[in-house]
Amino acid sequence: FFSTTAGSLQGEERKERMGQVFTSLFSRKPACDVYVDIENAKPSEAEQKTYSEVKDILGDNASVMKTIVEYKGCSDLCRNAMQNPSKETELAAFEGLLTALDAIQEIHMHSKAIGKATRLLLTSLGKEDAKQTLEDQQALVKQFGDLLVFVIDFDQKRLMCPQLSNDFAFYRRLLSKFPKHPDVKVKAEEASAMALFTARPYPMITSMCTEAEESMQSNETILPMIGMMANACYNMLSKKSFESKETNLFLAKAMTGAIVLYDRVSPTSVFLKSSHVHIKDVIKLLKKDFKDDVYLLNEIKYYTKTYDEAPDSIKGLLN
Repeated sequence: FFSTTAGSLQGEERKERMGQVFTSLFSRKPACDVYVDIENAKPSEAEQKTYSEVKDILGDNASVMKTIVEYKGCSDLCRNAMQNPSKETELAAFEGLLTALDAIQEIHMHSKAIGKATRLLLTSLGKEDAKQTLEDQQALVKQFGDLLVFVIDFDQKRLMCPQLSNDFAFYRRLLSKFPKHPDVKVKAEEASAMALFTARPYPMITSMCTEAEESMQSNETILPMIGMMANACYNMLSKKSFESKETNLFLAKAMTGAIVLYDRVSPTSVFLKSSHVHIKDVIKLLKKDFKDDVYLLNEIKYYTKTYDEAPDSIKGLLN
């Protein structure tokens, strides 16, 4: 009896151990135990080149954000030209739009720079051991967070500025009437290329995703790393690693941005159990600790690509 029982117990233990091994092998969710000193990260010698290039790009974030926040547009001049069409009203509108176009072009050029920064960071951070890489290159992780935070903040402001698209559409309409105006900087060919950009509701996210998708074609470790980034932010928030409200909000925004990026570039949904992201835990944390920042949950709902396909359990948490 005792011999049979002992054999049974040993068999059960072996099965349990084997189950743990298979769970470890086939679970796609990266471990959460990653700590990054967000407040004091300094670039190592190995990070310095990428860090300097990305720093130059991120240095323009504040001025570009100011541009979208303060964008006034030319709605009155355009309305007058449409309601009372004449050479005088159309010229007045066109010259007003030339000024507005400087702002639109600045935003367009920065979106391209954001794409470049994305490529640089993903190339450096997309390595086989994502956990070790994030811990070893903390200055670049902080920059990746800066990038994610800027992108979701900017695109939130862009959604509140539909006039930008309207202005550019009217500029293209009037350009054929004043092609030789001395202040024209954006000619018809370039305007055609910019039209798609100005029509996008999420221009910075789109730019980031385009570069991420291209980088992923030659580096399959990038997607797990993005998932790890979201989970690392969750880990630091859930463990109360920082006292500063500003740092914690930064982590919450970076986590949200990583989830949006992951969902938009992944072949499968971030909301599925098979994704690399601890999505349910993230949503619960945002609801509990960031009640006044409802827009973070809204961005997970509206900025992601596959929310409509999410399981009812996820939708229930987000509603």
